[in-house]
Amino acid sequence: MGVNIIYNLTFFTYMIKVIDVHVHYHIFARKIPDHCKEFLENVEGTKMSLENDLIEIEKILMVPSHPCYTNECYDGFYIDYEERKKNPDIYAQWGEVNPLACNVKEELERQYSLGIIGIKLHPVHHGFKPNAYREEEGGLKQLLYIYEFAEDHDLPVLIHTGTSVGVGSRNKYADPILVDDVARDFPRVKIILAHAGRPIWYTTAFQMAKFIKNIFLEISSIPPKNILKVLPRLHEISDKVLYGSDFPAFRGQDLAEYALQVYNVVKDEKIMRDNAKRILKI
Repeated sequence: MGVNIIYNLTFFTYMIKVIDVHVHYHIFARKIPDHCKEFLENVEGTKMSLENDLIEIEKILMVPSHPCYTNECYDGFYIDYEERKKNPDIYAQWGEVNPLACNVKEELERQYSLGIIGIKLHPVHHGFKPNAYREEEGGLKQLLYIYEFAEDHDLPVLIHTGTSVGVGSRNKYADPILVDDVARDFPRVKIILAHAGRPIWYTTAFQMAKFIKNIFLEISSIPPKNILKVLPRLHEISDKVLYGSDFPAFRGQDLAEYALQVYNVVKDEKIMRDNAKRILKI
């Protein structure tokens, strides 16, 4: 099946511009490991539309994580990179490394030279605690180096939080409280809690973002109609919230239409775009 991406934009008198910080292009392109293939049911009927009558997707941030457990070093990073080279005005890219499978120093230097905007970590699909670098948590030096690299290069770190149903997921590593150590040990690194702790740890993620200066929330994969039900005080921290779609997360998902559904709930252009420009330096 071919990849259907709509790139032509029609400009209206006023469009709500959006930066989507969490899109899995390589999954949309169906380029994932064989043991993940059951996830491709979610890709059926999805469209990467960049506009509708009210929304213009201004920038897409590619997240290279596979939708299942993997012992690969960088998951779909180089698949995404090839697409980004073709459309650099639309795409920016998160780096990704697996501290259990990489020479992270070499890989991060390589990805940084290719222009990443931050580093994505997926403890649930790679099988490690976000704070496993600490001696009392196992002293994983490769993970320590990732955070030090982010600090030295002024890169934000996006960390998956919340449960996953992907094959081989280790949800014991999904609790955002495990990121508390990271934020406190690396106070100059901006830490973004992907999925805001879905669905078990929303309160934990919110409280951490509210009271810890360098922690931020990202709300991808929360059904739009539920966002203010599960995060009823979201607007108290609206300056610290980033929009993401987790596309392709379910059958028939349309990138621009999904953004409109979220906007109609949160009604905040800071969340939809401005915070990403400021926090991620887009």
